[in-house]
Amino acid sequence: MKTSSLRKRNAYLVIGGFGLFFTAGYLGMSFQLPFGQIHQPGAAVFPIIVGVTLMLASLITMWEGWQMDKAERVDLPAGKDRKRLVSLIVLLVGYFIAMPYLGQFISSTLFCIFLMRVMSELSWQRIVAYSMLMSIVIYFVFMFLLKVPMPCGILFF
Repeated sequence: MKTSSLRKRNAYLVIGGFGLFFTAGYLGMSFQLPFGQIHQPGAAVFPIIVGVTLMLASLITMWEGWQMDKAERVDLPAGKDRKRLVSLIVLLVGYFIAMPYLGQFISSTLFCIFLMRVMSELSWQRIVAYSMLMSIVIYFVFMFLLKVPMPCGILFF
C-alpha cells in the first residue's frame, strides 16, 4: 500500500494557524451575544470561554510545532482510513453549511446519522435512535442550561 507523509512540524504550524484563524472568527461572533450580569451570565459567556480555550490550544500547537525537529515526518492515512477522514471533513463542512438553513435539530441529527454510518457498523435503527437522542440532549443543554440560542433554520420559520 502506498502511503504519503509530510513534515510533522509544518502540520502542527498549519493546523495551529487554521485554529487561530477560525477561533478569531468564532470569538468575533461570540462578542455579539449578550454578556448578561455577574449574577446571571448571558449567552456570550460559554462561547467566549470555548473560544479562548481554542485560541490557547492553537497557540500551544504552533509553539509545539516550532520546537520540533524539522526532519520529523508523519504518515498520512491511506485506503479505508483516508476515506473515513475525508468523509468526516465533508460531513463537518456540510453540517456547518446546513445548520442555518435546517436548524440545529435537523442538521445535528443528519450529521450524527451519516457520521455513525461512516464510522460504525451499527444498524440503521440504532443509528437513527442514537442520533435523535444526541440532538435532543444537545438542544436542551444549549437552550435551557447554557441559555445559548440555537439556529431554528430559515426553512422552518
